[in-house]
Amino acid sequence: MIFDDTKLAKRIKEIRLGKGLTQETLCEQIDIEPPNYSKIETNKSVPSLKTLCKLASVLGVTPNDFFEYDHFSNEKKLDEMNMKIYNSFSLRKKQSLYKILRALEDFN
Repeated sequence: MIFDDTKLAKRIKEIRLGKGLTQETLCEQIDIEPPNYSKIETNKSVPSLKTLCKLASVLGVTPNDFFEYDHFSNEKKLDEMNMKIYNSFSLRKKQSLYKILRALEDFN
């Protein structure tokens, strides 16, 4: 596997969102300033090994989980992950997501 910092940033954000945590809440738990954490998720900074281990501990995953990128190309796994997130949404969030999906449909 080749290291891809862009995919790492996306994966960290994806895991955080999957756990229902805001950046601010996560930052408090791993003792990092929000602007510094934001740089990690936007791929402007690569987290240190120490930070990755803290993230893994708080998010309840292994550090290796941050480097699991294959799910982006596996449609079935991606559908399962999307449904898990969708099922946790309130009605209002589901309505907003519907509007976003309809807007994306226009780009085809």
